[in-house]
Amino acid sequence: MVGFGRLSGLRGWVRKQRPQRALTATQRVTDVMTSNGDENGHAHERRMPSGRTLRVQPIGELPSARAASTGEANRIASVGELLPDLEALRALLEAHAALDVVRFRNEGVTSICDHSGRVTSGAIFFAVPGHEADGARFATEAVGRGAVAVVAERPLPVAVPCFVVPDVRRAAGAVAARFYGEPSTHLHVIGVTGTNGKTTVADLLRICLEDDGRPVGSLGTIEYRLGPKPDGREHVLPATNTTPGPIELQRLLRAMVDRGCKHAVIEVSSHALDQGRTDAVHFEAAVFTNLSRDHLDYHGTMEEYGRAKARLFSSLAPGKLAVVPADDSSALPIRDAIDPAHRVTTWALGSAHPDALPPHGTHVRGEVLRETTFGTRMRFVTRDGHVDVELPLIGTHNARNALAAMATAIALGVGPLRVGAAMARAKPVRGRLESVPGFERFRVLLDYAHTPDALEQVLKSLRPMTRGSLRVVFGCGGERDRGKRGKMGQIAATLADHVVVTHDNPRREDPRGILEEILAGISGLESSTALVDVCDDRRQAIWHALDSAEQLDTIVIAGKGHESGQLIGTTLHAFDDREVALEWLHR
Repeated sequence: MVGFGRLSGLRGWVRKQRPQRALTATQRVTDVMTSNGDENGHAHERRMPSGRTLRVQPIGELPSARAASTGEANRIASVGELLPDLEALRALLEAHAALDVVRFRNEGVTSICDHSGRVTSGAIFFAVPGHEADGARFATEAVGRGAVAVVAERPLPVAVPCFVVPDVRRAAGAVAARFYGEPSTHLHVIGVTGTNGKTTVADLLRICLEDDGRPVGSLGTIEYRLGPKPDGREHVLPATNTTPGPIELQRLLRAMVDRGCKHAVIEVSSHALDQGRTDAVHFEAAVFTNLSRDHLDYHGTMEEYGRAKARLFSSLAPGKLAVVPADDSSALPIRDAIDPAHRVTTWALGSAHPDALPPHGTHVRGEVLRETTFGTRMRFVTRDGHVDVELPLIGTHNARNALAAMATAIALGVGPLRVGAAMARAKPVRGRLESVPGFERFRVLLDYAHTPDALEQVLKSLRPMTRGSLRVVFGCGGERDRGKRGKMGQIAATLADHVVVTHDNPRREDPRGILEEILAGISGLESSTALVDVCDDRRQAIWHALDSAEQLDTIVIAGKGHESGQLIGTTLHAFDDREVALEWLHR
């Protein structure tokens, strides 16, 4: 029998009347797009105004519907088969949102693109308004490269059809899903969202699914894993964004399907949710890690930030899985977004508030048995018993990450013993409390912590297991939430013995101004006894911390983690914290 204590700030589960769901764009477009075939309903060839010959597939017999009727439910349409021409594009966009079309004429479609430099003949170009530049400025270039249509948020002076929609990003997602054969309907897609821990949770979940014999791909902050190549090696690409743009996202999901993946684990950022990049993805499950201050330069308030995260859960279809912590009050916006028709799994490290437990569903409880500088021994308990795990990850925050992944895997049908075995073979994610090899007198760790909560969790985890001094090197990014700078300075000076404040991607902001804002937070502390140094060169700052280290010390180099560049102005300079530390070791 498991007992659960109370945790203030958590509300009980509220039964809500589920509203009538609107038809999806795909469902509506099936009604709109009637057969374009011959009088017998068969495919035929059509001559386009440009002179191209286009093979037309009757819409009423789309491959996805035809496959289901013939017992070939797993067949996916070939790329472009469901969006052969601009007539199909017009029907889809009319079903998706308000639409105005300027200069319409039908043309065959060969590709879709949101980057003018990658446009080829027959492409649809999406003029996405970006943070730095408006894609509408490049529409003429795209047409010059062969684009047969432009999708924009206002009429543009181009010589090809211009489809005007309220939101280009959301339109791009719907069109890309259609163009690539609705790949997420051929995968069990699990989305992981939260301020911290997404990468570790996603990686641990991927390992659990792989150990259960399930082919799985993943998309995240560090890399994109797309499944095996023909030679058997895994196809791995460096990540460009935590969550790719709407067109790239659908293209990568399609690549996973083509390589035999059955599951996809993707990190879903608040930016992606707010911009609708994942609107056309059919999620099997949504996982929440935590919510703390970050990205307020974009969202403005914590309330808006939380609402963005909650969109992943409110978008789940009935019967799909929601996984949330039952011991964390930051999960309140998420729990409010969960519908009674969803399956719910909760988890807690230690006690959970009884009201946080769903009336029907699974609960997984964990406890830390022992922590060392090399790993964590923990136990997780389900209704079927408990399993002890030697987790090769450091810190309580990683125990929570592991528990979120365990609870999700179990809810997806992976056995608890198999989950425990998978956890035991996990490795630290690159740049997440990653130990730099070769140091003997003291230990050097890299971590991606760049938010107040992440830095606090790392230092709190390392404090009790450090027999010497705890030293931290960190900075704050330029052109990002300024409000967290002083807070991070306070956290570092409160929990560490030696703080070296330096730069971390200052971008176009004055680097010294960033340092001053960090130091302003530290100067307000009265009880701190930490030694605080300032260095406006990150390489020298790391070397200074290593020069200062003594026997049994722990040095944390925080903020960049896996990153291999330092963004100063608009130039990305090669820079790797790990390599800098090793240069000191081998000097």
